[in-house]
Amino acid sequence: MLLNTLKKIIRKRYNISFSKSGDDIQLNKLINKTTPGTYVDIGCWHPVKASNTYYFSLRGWKGLCIDPNPDLKPLYKTFRPNDYFINAAIGDSNTELDYYYLKESSMNTVSLDFIKKHNLEDKIIKKTKIPVYSLKSILEKYLTDDDRLDFFDVDAEGYDLEILKTNDWEKYRPRIVVIESDISITSDIASDIVKYLESKDYKLLGKSIINGNLGNLFLVSNY
Repeated sequence: MLLNTLKKIIRKRYNISFSKSGDDIQLNKLINKTTPGTYVDIGCWHPVKASNTYYFSLRGWKGLCIDPNPDLKPLYKTFRPNDYFINAAIGDSNTELDYYYLKESSMNTVSLDFIKKHNLEDKIIKKTKIPVYSLKSILEKYLTDDDRLDFFDVDAEGYDLEILKTNDWEKYRPRIVVIESDISITSDIASDIVKYLESKDYKLLGKSIINGNLGNLFLVSNY
């Protein structure tokens, strides 16, 4: 218990990154605020490993962590008890979707197209039904008028654009949107997801590099 407490103090005091390529440190620079705000982590996966949001959780940000994997709930209760963990998928209606468990759990997804695109059919371990809510409805439930919405972090393994389309961009407008991408930056610029966010008055600022073409796109609001 003492060791865990000391680890948490050290992590909070120093600028230690928990992202795969320092994305949390870059986000902190872009936010440029001395007081905690709010983030929404969609497809949050593990509460600490390769997380773009754990850095902010340690520093008192309000976090909404959304993931369809029910196995993550006890981990968030242990490591991030002050965050809201929402076990659901994001879609345009209140229904259910098949959630696919893969051998590499970070690749779990509700998108069968994503699995086929990456030839992962033989990596499926099992599937289960999970609830689906619009992003707008989740934000209406958990956010208040006083919350400063700093960023969305989206990593939904091929389902990102569909998720973003369920938001109310007039009412819930983060300063920054971070989205994982595994295509070249040239293709990113012309991609449907970047064009969609440009239509919502965001601009592509850059891309971090995790490995090869894999990285995170950073889009910033024009106002």
